[in-house]
Amino acid sequence: MSINDISKFKHLFIEEATSLLNSMESIILELESHPNNLDLIQEVFRVMHTIKGVSGMYAYQGMSDLTHSVENIYDLIRNGIVPVSQDILDTTLTVVDQLFALLKDKDIEDEKNASRQKELLYWCETFLANVNHSNEKIQLKKNSDSHKKVTYNVILHTLQSVVDRKINIFYTIKDLAEIGEIKSINPLAVEAEEEERWSIFIVGEFGNEDIEDALMFVYEYCIIRKVADFDIFNNKELDENQNELLAEELMHHSKAEQSVITTSDKLTPSSIKTSKPEAMIDSIKQNMNRVAVDSEKLDHLMYLVSELITTSSQLNLTTTSNNYNSIRSHLEKLDKLSKQFRNNALDIRLIPIRDIMPKFNRLVRDVSLDLGKEVEFLTEGMSTELDKTSIDMVAEPLVHMIRNALDHGIESPEIREENGKTRKGVIKLKAYNSGSDIFIEVSDDGKGLNKDKIIEKAIEKGLINNRENLNNKEALFLICQPGFTTASEVTSISGRGVGMDVVRQKIAEMRGELEISSEVGKGSLFTIKLQQSIAILDTLLIRSNKMKFLLPLSDVEVCTQKPYHEINDRLHHGTIDHENELIPFISIRKLFELEEHDTPMAKMIIIKKNNLRCAICADEIIGQHQAVLKPMGDLVKSHKEISAASVLGNGEVAFLLDTNSFKYDKHYDS
Repeated sequence: MSINDISKFKHLFIEEATSLLNSMESIILELESHPNNLDLIQEVFRVMHTIKGVSGMYAYQGMSDLTHSVENIYDLIRNGIVPVSQDILDTTLTVVDQLFALLKDKDIEDEKNASRQKELLYWCETFLANVNHSNEKIQLKKNSDSHKKVTYNVILHTLQSVVDRKINIFYTIKDLAEIGEIKSINPLAVEAEEEERWSIFIVGEFGNEDIEDALMFVYEYCIIRKVADFDIFNNKELDENQNELLAEELMHHSKAEQSVITTSDKLTPSSIKTSKPEAMIDSIKQNMNRVAVDSEKLDHLMYLVSELITTSSQLNLTTTSNNYNSIRSHLEKLDKLSKQFRNNALDIRLIPIRDIMPKFNRLVRDVSLDLGKEVEFLTEGMSTELDKTSIDMVAEPLVHMIRNALDHGIESPEIREENGKTRKGVIKLKAYNSGSDIFIEVSDDGKGLNKDKIIEKAIEKGLINNRENLNNKEALFLICQPGFTTASEVTSISGRGVGMDVVRQKIAEMRGELEISSEVGKGSLFTIKLQQSIAILDTLLIRSNKMKFLLPLSDVEVCTQKPYHEINDRLHHGTIDHENELIPFISIRKLFELEEHDTPMAKMIIIKKNNLRCAICADEIIGQHQAVLKPMGDLVKSHKEISAASVLGNGEVAFLLDTNSFKYDKHYDS
């Protein structure tokens, strides 16, 4: 294969490297909590080794050099030469950031990337030099590896992807047999039916590079462990080496600890850490490669789905008024297929929020360490799914909100203790669906937002003239003004309000809503309400005058009717009788200032949300309708009650009423 042929597959390398680097962040954070977990150490080594080999193939020399250095460090760790230290973990996370950057800056032309590359390489080289110098046994061990009988254990995962890549496992076993003697091959129990896992023990006079070369084509599916520097299947050798092995292990750990302490005193990677929100946001967006096809193709697929459902609606209307019984069975089949097509097409675009969770875990870790705060990061509803467009856009507001909560929401451990709180603060990210909307909450148990202080700052900055007409909600929203902050001094992390104007702007671009609530001394809650960029929803189609409207079918409790003169009489009261209770109601005629028609009876659709009821009064209930919904943009900004629109089968437009916007405690005739 020529160089030009290889370059055609470069985008596949970028996708694979992005996926591997994203998994690395989760692994490092877990390794920080479990530093002796050999599987996690092996996984870091595997990822670095894989990226090193493939990046070199595609001429990403900077990535290859850096991963090679980190690979050498983790080779020492997995062989028990040095233990995992905080400096190593910090540096590895910074390396991950650098590798993300080099995917876009292949030749390291950016000055910041070039400077960080030199610092990271210097750190790794100095670390390795210090460890090798202080522990002569390491070098002796390396020199004797190819002349000494060793025992290795290989765990081989034979996933479906191995079959898809046309890899023949027989040749892998054959390559292993050529470098040593295979003592056993045994299957291991696994939960997933589509996966097999094998444990292979091999003994011989070979080094680590030999076994890696033998496993070249399946390396990413393997866990490789060096068991001993002798044949463990030979009872005599096992007995002779048992005592010596134990003594050597103790000596290694003792010297390694001293070695790492010496190295850590001389080098600290703090100067090359990255915790800027821009880098975090770019990393999140860059990582969203779970959808393995071009977004344009997915958008076109969604267009085809829309056209299919519109055609189905047209056929429905045609066969309603004419006797086309011969094609009704085909129509039913088309309707069934269109629903399956809808579900499949939507599922392709949907990405669970958990896919960007490693980035937020990393963000909380880095910022809390920089600020000297103890923070527990909790999550709930991470299986909630958003389409790719939404999840790309929501990443930036969430980064700013979490950083603000860390810096000016959560207090220092000492202040929290003085206030009777636990030393460790809590930040919670929660996501859930409600009807056709998606809600994402960021809350903290910190000091909360001080309404009076916010108003004073707003007056000082000339944002408001007085405080008489501001309710609590309006006062809290002042923090979303550009540059607004209540902090006494600006920090490098954030300020409560610094960046909140960006949050509001980005959410507005998504046609979403932001709600803020807070209690002094108890904490704050920020809620983002979103709707998918395109959705297909089961709705109830209604009409008032000549306008048609849609209501989410999941929100409809029951339909009934009342005389229109009774509705008109109750407009000033804003409530209507339903099952011997007075509930709020909205007249579509009154809300949209439509002319009255000679319709004696009003159709009442009872909406139930969060155990609260509200009645929608219309002229006619047309029936159930499967609607292709699209955002309306700036066209309906003056009507917050409308959240989307749908083209009906006959070409008319119906507007989706946002039932969340209705105020259940007051009416609309004021």
